[in-house]
Amino acid sequence: MHPDDVRDRKGDEYVFLPSLILSKDILEELVSNHQMVKFIPMEYLGESKIINKITPLVSVCIPTFQHVLYIEQCLESVLSQETDFPFEILIGEDDSTDGTREICVRYAEKYPDKIRLFLRRAEDKMKRNGKKIGRLNHLGLYMSARGKFLCICDGDDYWTSNRKLQLQVGLLNKFPDASICITKTILDGEENPITLDIPDELKVKKSVELKNLKYQGHISSWMMRNRMEDFLKNKASYKCPGLDVVIYNFYKKQGDVILTPEVTSFYTRNMKGSYRKMSNIQTHRKRFITNWYTFIYIHQDPIVYLRSLAFMGKRYFYNFVAPHFSKKKEF
Repeated sequence: MHPDDVRDRKGDEYVFLPSLILSKDILEELVSNHQMVKFIPMEYLGESKIINKITPLVSVCIPTFQHVLYIEQCLESVLSQETDFPFEILIGEDDSTDGTREICVRYAEKYPDKIRLFLRRAEDKMKRNGKKIGRLNHLGLYMSARGKFLCICDGDDYWTSNRKLQLQVGLLNKFPDASICITKTILDGEENPITLDIPDELKVKKSVELKNLKYQGHISSWMMRNRMEDFLKNKASYKCPGLDVVIYNFYKKQGDVILTPEVTSFYTRNMKGSYRKMSNIQTHRKRFITNWYTFIYIHQDPIVYLRSLAFMGKRYFYNFVAPHFSKKKEF
């Protein structure tokens, strides 16, 4: 079945995808729920650029929206990577109105040997709870990535080491059973400025050792083997509100996890970002939903799910219930 054959039950629109990566049942569910009407991943400047003619070892995915203050630093940090292999930069510009789009176009025109730019349209966005979200921008980049390895860096974050790609490719080649490599990240505005869950010496962990962990490091520091074709067939890829948590748990299940102490990325505390805009209760609700979908579609371990649920329930109680009866500080 070709995606063009999937018709919206409430209208005459079709779903357009670059290739049949999403399974038939996922396509039909997206359409029937009216979440995805039309998605055309047109590549700016076409597919005859220099970068389209090479085979990259690494694909760097940069989803961006309303990042005019940050996107140049992000792009420069990726362009400055020193490697002995080719890599491609995929930018998904999600119809920003603050000047981000114009900056991305300028960079794409300047670096046709490195950058593939996808200009999204507001009308193509998925909706969740009546609000447009950028999920298809992210998934579209994963669909289009051609590298053996894949990195993700949001447009308001950036890399601090110009040897990040070289380091992580070397480690993933050294440990062929590993599916993901994670470094330390500088956390903007946090009490602990560097991620504390990454050890100070190189470690390779088995999935079973990390079964109770939902997340490690920060997504800007990760490098993964490109198994996005399988990931995109999983319903959690579009249902779950916490995409980075789902990606981590998916890859943790795929193989070993490399933890290395180098600092390679910077997480920006962007108060205009979708996560920062949420209230405390919305954040907790998102965590409950993410925990459920991760259980149902990824690890399917009821003990891990119940432990996580108990921990989140405890946090919820101390944050929202206890304050009504006492002056206790938030948990």
